[in-house]
Amino acid sequence: MKHAVEYLDRLLKQLSTANGVGYGGNAAQVVIEALKVEGIDASVGHDGSVHACLEGKGKKGLMLACHLDEIGYIVSRIDDAGRIFISEIGGADVRILPGQEVTVLGRKEHRGYIAFKPPHLLSSEERARVVPLEELFIDVGCKPNVVKQDIRIGDYVTFSSKYKKIGNNLRTAKSLDNRASVACGILIMKEMAKVEHSFSVHFVATSQEEYTGLGARIHAFKLPVDYAVIIDVSHGEHPDLKEHEYFPLDAGPTIVRGATVPGRLFDLLVETAQSLEIPYQVQPIVGRTGTDADDIAFSRQGIPSCVVGIPLRYMHTPVEVVSLKDIERAARLITRFAGRLEDHALRDTK
Repeated sequence: MKHAVEYLDRLLKQLSTANGVGYGGNAAQVVIEALKVEGIDASVGHDGSVHACLEGKGKKGLMLACHLDEIGYIVSRIDDAGRIFISEIGGADVRILPGQEVTVLGRKEHRGYIAFKPPHLLSSEERARVVPLEELFIDVGCKPNVVKQDIRIGDYVTFSSKYKKIGNNLRTAKSLDNRASVACGILIMKEMAKVEHSFSVHFVATSQEEYTGLGARIHAFKLPVDYAVIIDVSHGEHPDLKEHEYFPLDAGPTIVRGATVPGRLFDLLVETAQSLEIPYQVQPIVGRTGTDADDIAFSRQGIPSCVVGIPLRYMHTPVEVVSLKDIERAARLITRFAGRLEDHALRDTK
């Protein structure tokens, strides 16, 4: 068990400290290398998603989808003073931005800080309002000619927070939405590679979930899959949220129940969790799930899909928090669920 936790801890650190806004960064390569260590070949598609497949003995296919991208920004303007202005990709609360350390992924990477006027120089009107994004800028500490040489309009910007341990099982970093789920998917593939299975298992670390859904749309249409499990994050506890709006950390993964998830898949996930004595939390969602399931479930003639969530605090900030235990539990749940789904699907076709 200790070895498994250490493995997950290392993997999550590698994934969360990688960069993956839009098409930019090295996150896809980190995923490929992590799978390669487990003897699993993977490749990056033209849309930026990572795909790997464990071939099965039968004709049916299962998709494991966990989005690879993270929230961030894109360079929209550079003024004559070398100040870098940005537009958002995916959406963070603008109130947290002043003073944040970021990395600009230009021809050369540059660390910098999101800046605004010092409080001493603010007017009374400026003090009373939230500073809009268009008035904030990034200072990378270089002369204007260097900035314009190394950084172009359209380059991506990501937060630069560090991966840290807080408490026994909790970890904090940027981009745990959704690298926590990517780590979960890699754990599942690692275990499923050890055994034969009738389904072909397609792991897809999808691109652009935060703003276009491109990776999920392309691969749901392209791959020969009959079912899908979408792994994402759900909101952890917070003082001002109502009880049905949050899910405590260290209390097990969430299982979505709602219009997008067929009842038989929800029931099978719950039965599987109970049989493994894995704690779980039911997440009711009336309409759209806000995950890749919204594109996958309605692709082609319809792909029966279910959603497993990893509770996460402070979503879309540089200090997201998850529990290693919840990631490991979600991986065990989905691994066993895949085997039981094969049995059910095979019985249904007889």
